[in-house]
Amino acid sequence: MKVTKPLLAGILLFAFTSACNLPGSGEQVLPPGDVQTAAALTVEALLAPSATATIRQETATSPPVTSTPTSGPTGTITPTYSMPMLRVLQQTNCRAGPGQDYEVVYTYLAWKELEIVGAYPQENYWLVKSAESPAGVCWLWGEYVEVKGSYWVVSSVTPPPTSTKPPPAAPSIQEWTFNCSVGQLTVNIAWTDRANDEIGYRVIRDGQAVAQLPADSKSYSESISYTAGDKFSYFIEVYNAAGSTRSKEISFSCP
Repeated sequence: MKVTKPLLAGILLFAFTSACNLPGSGEQVLPPGDVQTAAALTVEALLAPSATATIRQETATSPPVTSTPTSGPTGTITPTYSMPMLRVLQQTNCRAGPGQDYEVVYTYLAWKELEIVGAYPQENYWLVKSAESPAGVCWLWGEYVEVKGSYWVVSSVTPPPTSTKPPPAAPSIQEWTFNCSVGQLTVNIAWTDRANDEIGYRVIRDGQAVAQLPADSKSYSESISYTAGDKFSYFIEVYNAAGSTRSKEISFSCP
């Protein structure tokens, strides 16, 4: 027969009260109120679930702890580096600095390839290694080149100071002739071009510029009307951004 907790509590209570009331037991008999209290405590203890059972139950029903998987090591992608280079697309000047105020060091022909070592993006110029330059480097304008390789890693470079350029060397008149005939003057002048950085030439007659000639010009001729007794003077002036110089003056008159 299965004994339940309420039945067991009743049996214990009956046995306890009977034992306390047996004559000649030698034990002190508890007052009726104490007997009831003790019996009630005994029953409550039997009916209350034990702490051990509760802990075991909670432990048994607790969900298992699962670990969160961690991701493995990730690799770093390193971009591939290649030498910054440029290719000249058409004949262009390589200068001592990034701009036309700098001296031309060398003129490269199309398809020449050069290593880039610096940049001046403000004026779209590239600093390149140059075996032809005394300094070992020169500047190319980006308009006429094609860049390739890792050119974006090239550092910006401060351009060198512009040098104070002197005016071009004065021309030297080598030969001149004139002919006065029936009110018509014909003049021919030839000179030596001694400049290598000129922008152009001017022909000055009687203090006024009468002709503008391109760089490397070496002669000039003209025919003008005159009146008997007129006097004429000529000189040749060469110029660039730094200034101008002039030849010696020639002068004559028509009878």
